[in-house]
Amino acid sequence: MNTVEHHLKNTSMLFRALDAAKNWRAFGLLIATFISAIIVMGMFGFITSRFAMNGSGMMATMTMVLGSLVAAVVFFTGFSAVGIILMDQAKDNPARPIPNALFAGLATLPRFIGLILLEVLLGIAFAITLSILLFVCKIPVLGPLLYTVAFPLSALFIGATYFALIFVVNPLTAPALWDGNTVMQAFAKLWHLAKNDLIPVVISQLVLALIVALVAFILFAIVGIGSAFTMGLSTMILGPEVGASLMGLAGSFSGLMGGSGSGGSGYFIALAFGFGFMMSSAAAIPVLVVISGNCLIYLQYARSIDTSEIEEQMRSKMSDIKEKAAAAREQLKQGPTPVLQSAVVLATPLACPNCQGPTTPDDLFCGSCGHKLK
Repeated sequence: MNTVEHHLKNTSMLFRALDAAKNWRAFGLLIATFISAIIVMGMFGFITSRFAMNGSGMMATMTMVLGSLVAAVVFFTGFSAVGIILMDQAKDNPARPIPNALFAGLATLPRFIGLILLEVLLGIAFAITLSILLFVCKIPVLGPLLYTVAFPLSALFIGATYFALIFVVNPLTAPALWDGNTVMQAFAKLWHLAKNDLIPVVISQLVLALIVALVAFILFAIVGIGSAFTMGLSTMILGPEVGASLMGLAGSFSGLMGGSGSGGSGYFIALAFGFGFMMSSAAAIPVLVVISGNCLIYLQYARSIDTSEIEEQMRSKMSDIKEKAAAAREQLKQGPTPVLQSAVVLATPLACPNCQGPTTPDDLFCGSCGHKLK
């Protein structure tokens, strides 16, 4: 079978991601995660505003930073718990209780941070290496010849790395950790995928994007058509206050602020809650499909990869780097080597002790004052 046809046939498993829309536990937990993060940000935002009003700028800044961190932890824990529930569904495992999923989601946070830091360090190392190579290309004559090879290789490597980040690393990092891998195991699997199965994974990601786009189009079309019809009929029966409330919800709040009265205010609040819940529910389903689809892609291509050899190679390289760094630190502590010390002595200019005129090591007498040097 043709390789492309084989990969396209494998993408049919992505339609299983649509089952995530029927997972009410994951759906409810995702909505609760969004609401919890918003409530945490609102609480800390209120406290921050109080500190700012009292002139405590430092406390306001610290509270804002703390609130952002707490909200991020709350959101990541809930989001990871949703992913773990969908990973269990993708593996046909029994659904675990929500408290257990939340605890497992919180436990993946340190590994997630560790994997991000590892990728950032590798990116910095690559940028330094490429910069050194480009500086070498500034050498006259040899530089242009080297650049003819360095440019295409660097461009191809950067392009492949970009695609690997967009279609492999970023979407499959979380599923690799949700499957119980350590930081090194997850990175080894993603590295293997980026080197050996980049095109199949890119094809799968494009098919998943098409499925998600169709799901989102259908859902928001349903919401839009239903909202327009219901709003028109509501305006006819309930009165123009509903229409004014809709205008206020759209951004100007002119319906509420323009004197529509307590009835208009009540309709505005009801419309805001109802419309917000409807839109968040419609947006949550495509998110669930994306998470489930990435779990399926990970299981299809990465779960069975044996990482022992890759991990051993990575540990060996990291050990070499640590040994070189330790040797460099020891040399710095010991000071310059004898060779360097003699070079420093030789590089120091000689002078006549009588008149301070310049001399050379071979001079017997000073050329300025005739003082005997040897």
